[in-house]
Amino acid sequence: MSDQQKVVLSLKLVLETCNAALDSGPPPEATPQSLQVLHKDLVSLMSLLYATTTKVSLALKPSKPTYSASLAPLKDLADQVSALFHCANLLIPEAHGASLVREVKSLVRDVLEAIRSLAQTFLGVEASGLRQSSGQAGDEYMVRTATLHSVLDRARACSANNLLAVRKRWSEDAASLDDGFREVAEMVEEAESTEEDGDDGDEEFDDGWGDIGIGKSQKMDADELDRTKKVHGILRLAQLLHKRVLRDILSTSQEAPKNSILDALSSLSHELLSASDELVSTLYTPQVPKKMETELGAFRRIISDFQASLAKPDALETQLRNLSLATTNNGSKWFDTCFVQLFKAVDALHGSLGAT
Repeated sequence: MSDQQKVVLSLKLVLETCNAALDSGPPPEATPQSLQVLHKDLVSLMSLLYATTTKVSLALKPSKPTYSASLAPLKDLADQVSALFHCANLLIPEAHGASLVREVKSLVRDVLEAIRSLAQTFLGVEASGLRQSSGQAGDEYMVRTATLHSVLDRARACSANNLLAVRKRWSEDAASLDDGFREVAEMVEEAESTEEDGDDGDEEFDDGWGDIGIGKSQKMDADELDRTKKVHGILRLAQLLHKRVLRDILSTSQEAPKNSILDALSSLSHELLSASDELVSTLYTPQVPKKMETELGAFRRIISDFQASLAKPDALETQLRNLSLATTNNGSKWFDTCFVQLFKAVDALHGSLGAT
């Protein structure tokens, strides 16, 4: 068997190994292992995969492949893919945290898909016999390799524990909440600016959307502007609450809450973001009060869930005990006051919708 044929078989093995890992079901129950060791192994495997895939890409450059030089790294690649999949499966949600497991599994899936794409690219070259290469970054195998390296860089930065995984998710959601808050602020500013201009009573203004077939936006009337301002205030309070939880409850300078609390907070953060986005979507003109009422109700339920979750001793009191505040009660009081103001703002908007 020629080296070229061996390479084709090795690439197929890599491909099959990736497919088997991606198509596998839930792992069997296992005895929890040290998270510190597992994280170290994961990061090491990502680094090994980075080096190995670089060797494979250099050896199998379509315009001038060196088959003999690619055989050893291809074998290593298949072995490392199996090891990565096995290591990720040793993470157990109940023991190591569901948020961390979800993050790692997602990153590992991205890595496996990128390796599979690279293997498919080289198999395609061998099957077609087309070996023209410009040597530029636009060549498909180079694009696939660069994509894989980017994915591996992200994977090597995976969270070391469940608290850090939740903080990462929380920070991502915080950025999106900020975007929604700014979007509503711009709506208010634009509506007030248009209101001051007067526009001779014209009910519509050209915002440019008509040029691409979406149509013109209707100017907000006084009631719509008032509702938008109320939503702006609600989002500001939600934003403050979200940031305070990240700073105080999810602090890395103290003992982390239980994984069950952390995972609940992670889910609530995403639900708060989704509810906020849906509420913002009801502000576009013409506003439909009934739709706004529905989304406001969903938003209120999320805030209630937040309040209930933070009211649990393991979630709030234990964390606030170590804060650099005057007393734990002062820390608790801030959250209590924030929730009171949030519900008050939600009720004010609800009342303006004419709901009974």
